[in-house]
Amino acid sequence: MPHASIANNVIPDSLQAISLFKSNLLTAKNTDYKFHFTHYDYLPAGILFLSFLLFVWLYAAYFKHLNNTIKGFFINRFANQLSRDEFSYGNRVTVFLSVLFVLTMTLFISQTFQFYYGLGGITSNFFRLNLLIGTVLILAYFTKFIVVNFTGYIFQKSKAASEYILTIFLFCNTLGLFMLPVVLCIAFVKQISPKVFIYLGLLIIGIFLFTRIIKGLVIWLNGLRGSAFYLFLYLCTLEILPFIIIVKCVNLLIK
Repeated sequence: MPHASIANNVIPDSLQAISLFKSNLLTAKNTDYKFHFTHYDYLPAGILFLSFLLFVWLYAAYFKHLNNTIKGFFINRFANQLSRDEFSYGNRVTVFLSVLFVLTMTLFISQTFQFYYGLGGITSNFFRLNLLIGTVLILAYFTKFIVVNFTGYIFQKSKAASEYILTIFLFCNTLGLFMLPVVLCIAFVKQISPKVFIYLGLLIIGIFLFTRIIKGLVIWLNGLRGSAFYLFLYLCTLEILPFIIIVKCVNLLIK
């Protein structure tokens, strides 16, 4: 049986082969086990994971609603359809899209502080910074809704106020979706400078704000019969003043 004799000869020889990890000039300096992980920002990773989880769930379960929301912000015909369908601000899709907006915008602003302005003293406590930004965003839009409803009640233009609040909700819900890939790229794409994605995010926000202002002008001009005084009131109280307050707060943080 030649095959058996060959196998008997190969096995002993292979067992006696010299190990590649022995008989070398390398000497072990430390034989203790060590964990080889470096400092990692778990809070941004948690925010990104939660945001992505929300997006996947909404995309899988409510794709049609997401599609109508995006179209409704840019196309008046779909916005009117949502209004006729009695768009609910308390349904789960609207609520979770609003949460996604707060998460992505909070993370984008904190990333801007960190990578663009290099504010190490502020970003060293990332949790407080994100909590502060998220609280300011929620309070700002909550105040905005109160002012819009109050203005519509004072001038007896509740329909125009409702249309503008719908525009704000569509703005927030859609912007959160568009900003999610931006904050993901800032966090994980290392081959490109974060400032590139910060400028891209600012461009997206600028386009959305410009679209919202134009839609708001159309709503208030149609509802208030084109009065120059009401136009000035709308621009100052609902658009320009909040922007000035936010810029002032940013300047205080930078200093």
